[in-house]
Amino acid sequence: MYKSIRMFMTLSVCVVAVGCATVTTDELTAEESQAFSEKTVVMSRYKELPDFAAQTATNVQFGLLGLAAAKSNGNAMIQNNDIADPAVEISRQLAAGLAENYSLKVVENGEVKAASGKLENLVEIYQGYDYILDVHTLGWRSIYFPTDWNSYKVYYTAHARLIDAANQEVIAEEMCSYAPEFEGSNDAPSYEDLENGNGLRSELEKSVSHCVDYIATMAKLHKQEKSQNMASAEQ
Repeated sequence: MYKSIRMFMTLSVCVVAVGCATVTTDELTAEESQAFSEKTVVMSRYKELPDFAAQTATNVQFGLLGLAAAKSNGNAMIQNNDIADPAVEISRQLAAGLAENYSLKVVENGEVKAASGKLENLVEIYQGYDYILDVHTLGWRSIYFPTDWNSYKVYYTAHARLIDAANQEVIAEEMCSYAPEFEGSNDAPSYEDLENGNGLRSELEKSVSHCVDYIATMAKLHKQEKSQNMASAEQ
């Protein structure tokens, strides 16, 4: 059983991290942001979400078959509770910050959805906009506590890019992974809480809040002139 658990955990981690790939942080520079004023930025949307793997102590014993069951159960949770793609809210909040800080004109075009996250594909389907704010859910899952099989953690990973459409160039980029922390497993949602949507929705809201702050900070999407002036004043 323990060999199956180790294999299942390895598969699951890579599901969330998308092949265990990494993304190098690309910070927005003050020079790049000078071109923002009165330009448009559209938020990308995707046709499909990755599978949500709801892992339990039962399905973890069956390797790939268990992973398939976890995905089936997890996807049912998402669909039955009409859980929205967290990337949409992350994108919306990041876009609001860009609009406030740089006077970018934010456009929501929910009718256009991408089938692929390839740069050339996004630039093609979002023609007519100056910039594309691309936030893509890479993976999400739930897993029980090793010491408490009735309590669960919800993990989430997203990839964010700000794309200069005219030059087909990524000018800011970051990946965010959220792993919840609890003082005790009793504070975490139960499987029933995930199934009825309340616990799942609550945990994903935490993921959104964390990722918005993390991406904005690491990719320097805040108003850089203010930060530089404050640093100069402190010196």
